[in-house]
Amino acid sequence: MTKIKDIDSLKTAFKWQIDSSLPITQAELEKKIQPLIKDKNLLNLVEIKHLLESEPWIATAQVKRSFFNTVKINIETQQIAMRWENTDCKMKSTPNCSGYISNTGALFIPKKQVKSDVVLARSKADKASIAQLYQDYLIYQNATKKRIKSFSRTHIDKLVFEPNIKVVLGYQQKQQRLVRFLKVYAKLRKKIAKKKLNRATFDMRYPKGFSVKW
Repeated sequence: MTKIKDIDSLKTAFKWQIDSSLPITQAELEKKIQPLIKDKNLLNLVEIKHLLESEPWIATAQVKRSFFNTVKINIETQQIAMRWENTDCKMKSTPNCSGYISNTGALFIPKKQVKSDVVLARSKADKASIAQLYQDYLIYQNATKKRIKSFSRTHIDKLVFEPNIKVVLGYQQKQQRLVRFLKVYAKLRKKIAKKKLNRATFDMRYPKGFSVKW
């Protein structure tokens, strides 16, 4: 535990460095830590750090003494990689039913949400499974130039590619099935009208084939 005692005649000054993308104001953060800084003669920097990092939008908070009467606080914002919806929720308005997955694969559910057009993930609210879901999403997206709009993981994996191409991968041999879909799609593009193909549903769970619905 790090404790810092100030010289009685001096007041501790707090200098903040905050990402411009943080959807929380400095005033809100100052209010949050106010109970810990009432007695400025004895500050616990570790407690301040942990309290700030309990805010879902904050990825990391560096809190350190710069000079004997100055404390620097550097806030880094969570970077949104995916929007997230809880498949166990029947109503989106229910608490903890929507949030975000960061670029480290961590789920965070802030009270204050923002608009984003990144890929939508749907799964259960299990942090370990969500971390794996994010890694699998990166593998899927890197395998194709087509942008993934949504990725649903229940007992099987389902992808939606732009503009609205649905692909059911199942729960086995998913990467191989995705590769097979890409080959099939490339061939069908030469034979089927684009408008029709772009709203098709491909089921790739067959051993050596697939089914498609328009």
